[in-house]
Parts: sequence; structure tokens; C-alpha cells
Amino acid sequence: MSQNPPSLRTRYFTTTVVLGLIALVVVSFFYRDAVVTKNSVTTTYEIIQNKKKSLDKIRLNLLKVYLNIDLFLLDPLSKGNPDAINDLIVDSAGHAESIATPARITQTDYSHQSKLLNNHFQQLQRQIEDLEQARLDITRQYPGLAVSAIEMPISQNSVISGLQILIDEIESGDLQPESEQLYPLLLKTYSLWISEISQMRIYLANRLASFSEQILKSQGNSVRELKDQVDTNISLIEELYQQEDSFEASSVIKDIKHHTSRWYDVFLDVREISESGAWRSDTHMLQTRIIPLIESIISILNQTNDFLEQDHSRLSEKLKNNNENLSILVVSIILAFTIFIAGIIYSLDKIVFGPISNVTRALLSKAHDFNQPRLEFSNSKEIGNLIRAFQRMDDEVTQRQKDLEHQAMHDHLTGLPNRFMLNQRIEYQILSSERDNNNFSLLLMDLDHFKDINDTLGHDAGDILLNEVSKRIQDLLRKSDTFARLGGDEFCILLPGTERNNSDLIAREIIETIRQPFPIYSHNVNIGASIGIASYPQDGSDPSTLLQRADTAMYVAKRKRTGISFYEAEEDIHSIERLSLINDLTEAVESKHIYLSYQPRFDAKNMSITGAEALLRWEHQKFGFVSPDKVIELAEHTGIINQLTLLVLDIAIAQCALWHSQGHLISVSVNLSAQDLYNGSLCDQISNLLEQHALESKYLTLEITESAMMENIGKSLETLNLLGDLGVTLSVDDFGTGFSSLSYLKKLPVNELKIDKSFVLGMLENHNDRVIVQSTINMGHELGLIVVAEGIENMITMNRISDMGCDYFQGYFMGEPDSSDNLLVLVDKHASPGTHDKTRIG
Repeated sequence: MSQNPPSLRTRYFTTTVVLGLIALVVVSFFYRDAVVTKNSVTTTYEIIQNKKKSLDKIRLNLLKVYLNIDLFLLDPLSKGNPDAINDLIVDSAGHAESIATPARITQTDYSHQSKLLNNHFQQLQRQIEDLEQARLDITRQYPGLAVSAIEMPISQNSVISGLQILIDEIESGDLQPESEQLYPLLLKTYSLWISEISQMRIYLANRLASFSEQILKSQGNSVRELKDQVDTNISLIEELYQQEDSFEASSVIKDIKHHTSRWYDVFLDVREISESGAWRSDTHMLQTRIIPLIESIISILNQTNDFLEQDHSRLSEKLKNNNENLSILVVSIILAFTIFIAGIIYSLDKIVFGPISNVTRALLSKAHDFNQPRLEFSNSKEIGNLIRAFQRMDDEVTQRQKDLEHQAMHDHLTGLPNRFMLNQRIEYQILSSERDNNNFSLLLMDLDHFKDINDTLGHDAGDILLNEVSKRIQDLLRKSDTFARLGGDEFCILLPGTERNNSDLIAREIIETIRQPFPIYSHNVNIGASIGIASYPQDGSDPSTLLQRADTAMYVAKRKRTGISFYEAEEDIHSIERLSLINDLTEAVESKHIYLSYQPRFDAKNMSITGAEALLRWEHQKFGFVSPDKVIELAEHTGIINQLTLLVLDIAIAQCALWHSQGHLISVSVNLSAQDLYNGSLCDQISNLLEQHALESKYLTLEITESAMMENIGKSLETLNLLGDLGVTLSVDDFGTGFSSLSYLKKLPVNELKIDKSFVLGMLENHNDRVIVQSTINMGHELGLIVVAEGIENMITMNRISDMGCDYFQGYFMGEPDSSDNLLVLVDKHASPGTHDKTRIG
């Protein structure tokens, strides 16, 4: 380095003088140029502004054209809208001609844009006239509707006439069919054909209502499904008529097949038109001709506006250039002075500022977990000490950070990943699965009876058990799988690239492994597990949703004792609709806003009505009628089932007492749930209600399902014996669908069996169902029980069950659930002389 370097002060003074002289010369030059440019621009600026106003007026006219087109489509008979559209187009054409005037200085030629606009306005005028004609002609407006109205009625009426001929032939007695299926099949086919026509009309109505394509396709598919059912029935009818001696059947069926096929072909033509863009001509013309033409006009306007803006920019540029150059000059002067100042601090930067800045960046990099810059030692002792102290601190902080990260990401007891790490792994797996188009499964596992281990052997034993469980499960998993502990006895397993079937097999292996005894403190401990499975992407696309739905599935598995359960939406207790229903049901029970319908029960001997089953009804303000099964399930889930049952009993017993006061000594039946049998106060509450309403206990029947009785046979026997001592009638509902032992049936203090309607409904076609019904009747009588058949839907079934010796009937054929007043009308009818003939039921 030179012993006598130039003075920084001298350098600064010299540089300042030079920069000042340059600035004066450049500023003088640009000032003169700015004055000349301003005078030349002013004369043409007004012309450009007038052209822009013309463009704005044309755009405004186009908006008004759109508005008047909409008004015309809403009210085609209005003559004012077409005239207004024509005036707007003529006015726009006049403004387009004014655009052709050239600017004086820029000399830009706008005649081409003016000519294009006028040509487009002429085309637009013709297209709008064509739209007006199409809108006033209904056959052009809805081409699909015209096809359906002209071609389809002939075929559909021919099919109706043909089916009616075959039905009339049987009903008139001209044909006594050999097959019992023929007449019902004709009636069903007639009904299906009417439904197919109705679905077609609904489809057209949906099309006219502009419903979504999805709804239209769904409705069209419904027509196709009904058509397939009709074709299948006609083929079966044709086979059955081959055994019949019918004069007209062959030709009528042939004609029916021809017209059903012809009708559906025409429907397909109508559907093709209706599901295309041309289903409504005015909309099609707007979308394919008028709107593209207007968009083209707008494009020309935008292009012309761009040209005007370019001219405006050219004019303005002359004014701005000098200012920009002056700005550049100022920036250059500032830059020069900056360089000058930088030279002053250069020596300090090399000795002090540079090393301190490096240490600062290293600290920030450490704080934000970036790559740390390399630190070089300085010849300065102080800076060297600073760098060595920083590196020592960095080593200690890094080690502590690693320890904290491990504690934050892992469970302290088992060493497994915790919930935080699991969420990170799930997020990574979602990104990976989206990229590779793969699936994965999430298993949420909860140990069964773990609390019993803690309470019996202590929490230390529970900790040992959790560690042993984690070791066993880890031996079953792949290295790519993630096994995490979420807390307590709850674990989660992430299985990448696993389909539903594979996850089921793995879950079963885990449950089987856990069922093997665990040796703890000289004891063999046995536990179980419940596993809920959610799959990506079917059950969720983010970690929280997948975990919540796996948790939902796990609780279903625990509640149903199935060990494993996949997520199903209908089982999700967290759905908005379900939460709303739960809240509203609680309010409805508390405010007694439920009501009962009554279905009569008939004595098989004389067809008199001896009792009625009280059926729960709830009308929700938003969701409408809620099925009784759904109400019971919600009530059991929320714990208000006992309160609901008592409310139903109160209403039913009060109604039965009212019947008795009116001279109708009939009984009433009420259904109990499984949880009602665990209510220790049930018998006292029923006794109080009977006493309150002055009703003899023998007129109250309590129906309990077979599966409910067997859920806890000890508690069920205790409660049922108390109810039997009370004098009420006990009935086994839905008998035959459960898995109860007959040895328990003999012990239960029941009075009657109700054969499940699933067997009754199928007994005419299914031999096994007939055997089950007959066996149940015989067994019930052998045990001294009354037997009731529910689900009687027709005369043949009623007569067949009566021949089997059944005691009582219940079903829609004799009487549907109805109000108390309508039930009494039916009671009086069947109590009158001459009404006991089975052929006159209902």
C-alpha cells in the first residue's frame, strides 16, 4: 500500500464538482426539448380523446343491446325491445364511422377498424332479427319438445291400450290364466309403463326448468332403468302367455314390444337434443352466434383502444422522456455520490464491518435454520475471539436443538412418533399420493379394557403393557409404515400404498397378535383392540379429516364389537345433519313434540280388531319425516332413550284409556329398546303411568326385539320378570332374525311371538321362509305363546298364514298406521255384523 494515498476529502470534492457540471448541461438540454414536445402534443390530444369517447359510447350501446335482448327473451311479444336494439346498433355504426378520422401527428389510420365495426354491426343486426323470429316460433325455440309432442304419444298410447286389452281379458273372465304371476305382472308392467312416461315428462320438465346436466342425466337414466324393467316384464309376459289360451295376446304383445322400442328410440332422439347445446334455440343462438359476434366487436374496440393508447403514449412519451432522463440523471448523480461514500467506508468494511456482518448473517441463518455461511478468521484479535465464541455457542445450541426436536416429535414412554410427527408424515404422504396417484390407509387403534389393567395392576403395569403392544405391532409393519402413539392407549398406523383389502388384512393381524397374552408381573394379561380405518382419498384429503374419520370408524367398531370397522358416512356422528337432528330431537322430546300412529292387529278367527301397535312419528321442520329407526338410534346415542320411551308410553297408555272410556276394549303395544331394559326404574314408571291413566295392565303390551333381550341376558331376565309380575303382556318382536337360544326363550316370561315380516313377505315365493313361518307358529303354540304375523300385504298371504294356525295378523293389507280417530272407524267397521269375511278386509 502507498505510504501517501490520495486524500478521501480531495476525491470527494473533485467528484462533486464534475458531477455538478454534467448535471447542469444535461438538465438544460432536456428542458428545451420538453418545451418543444409540449407544443406539438397539445394539438392532437383532443382528437384522441374524442375517439375514446366514441369507443366508450359503443361499449355502452353494446351493454344496452345485451339488456334489451334479455328483456325481449323474457317478453317476446314486446315490440319496443327489438326497435331499441336496432336504434342502438345504428347509433353504434355512426360512432364507428367517426373513428376513421386520422390523428394529425401520429398519422395512424383507423379506417380499417371503422370498416370492420360497421360490417360486424350489420351481421349483428341480422343475427338478432333471426333470434327474434326463433323466439316467437315455439317449434324452433324447443326442438326436442316438438319431437316428443308429435312422435311419442302414438307409441305410448298403443302400449297402454295393449296392456289394458290383456288386463281386461283376465278381469272380464274371458281368460282364466294358468299362472298366478300373469295378472299381477300385467298390472305391474302397466304401472311401470305409466311411470316410464311420467319420468320422461319429468325429464322434459327438468329440461325446460334448466336443471343441471347431472340431474337431467340421472332422470334420463331413470327412464332407461324403467324401460329395462318394462322390457323384462314383457318378455316374461310373452313366456307366460305361451301356456295360455288367449286369442289376442300374441299380436298385442308383438305390437307392445314394437311401440315400447319405437317410443324409447324417439326418447333417445329427444334426449340427444335436450342434452346438447341446441335444446333451446335462443340460448344456442346467443352462445354460438350473437355473443361471439359481440365479443368480436369488443375485441375490435379493445384493439382500437390499444392503438389510441399507443398514440397517446407516443404523445406523452415526448413529454415524459425528458423527465425520465432527468430522473436518470438524478439517479446517476446519487449513484456517483454513493460510490464516493462507499469508497470512504471501504477500509473500515474490510477490517470491521465485513467480519461483523458475516457473524450477523450466521446468527440469522441459525435462527431461521438456513445454510450457515462460512466464517473466516480475521487478523484482528477481537474479531477472531468473536468468531470462536460464536462457533462454540453454535455447537452447543445445535446439540440442544436436536434433543428438543426428538422430544417434540416422539412419545416419551414408547419412543414412537407422536401426533405432531404423524401429522407431518400424513401431509407428506398426501403430497406423495397425489403425485404418484396412490392410495394409503390410516388405522386408529384403541385398546379394549386397558383401564381395567391400570385399575387392577397399577399404572406401571399399564406402561409396560403399552411398550409391549408397541413392540409387537412394530414387528408386523414395514419400514415405510408409521406407527405412532396419540396418547393413553390410542395408537395410529399410517400404511402408504395400501388399498382397503390390504389394510383389512393388516388390521386383523394386529388384532390377532394383541389377543395373545402379555406376561406382566407374573400375570398373563389378555386385552383386545378396536381399529377404525380411513382411506385416502375416499374418506378425506387432509390429516385432520382422515384422523377424525378413522376415529369415527374406531368407535363404531368398539360399539358394535366387530374389532375392525371402515369409515362409513352414515355412521358419522359428527355430520352436520346428524348433530342438528340430535339437538332438535332432544328439544322435541322435552317439549313433547312427537306423536303416535296406530296400526291395528286382527284376530285370525273373526277378523275383529283386538289391539293396535303404537308407532313413533317425528316430523322435523327442515328434514321432514324422520324414520323411527333413526329416531331410536339418535336417542340411544344421546342417552335420552329412556325419556323418549316414557313419553311414548305416556301417550299410548293415555290413548288406550280413552278408547276404553269410549267403549272400545282394545289393547295397545309399545316397543322397548335394549337400553330400556337397563333402566332400573322402568317397572315403577310404567306402574305409575297405568295408575295415572286408570288402565288395566293386561291391556298394555311391551314389544322387545330378540336381539335386545339377548344383549345382556342376565339384566334382561331381571327386568322382564319384574314387568311380567306387573301384569303387562310381553312380546318378542322380529322373532327369527336374531341368534338367541331356545333354552333362553323358555326362561323368558314372554306371552307372544311376532314373526318378523321379512319371512312373511317372502313366504309365497320362498320355500324356506314358509318352513320358518310354520315352524315358528308350531313352536310358539307348543310353548303356550300367542303368535302374531306382521307384514301381511295381500289376501293370499293372509289366507296361507291363517291356514297355518297363526293367532293374530298385522299388515298394510288389513290396516296401515293411522291416527287414533281413523283406527276407531276401522274398529267399528270390523265389529259390525257381516264384516268378518276375509275377502272384505280394509
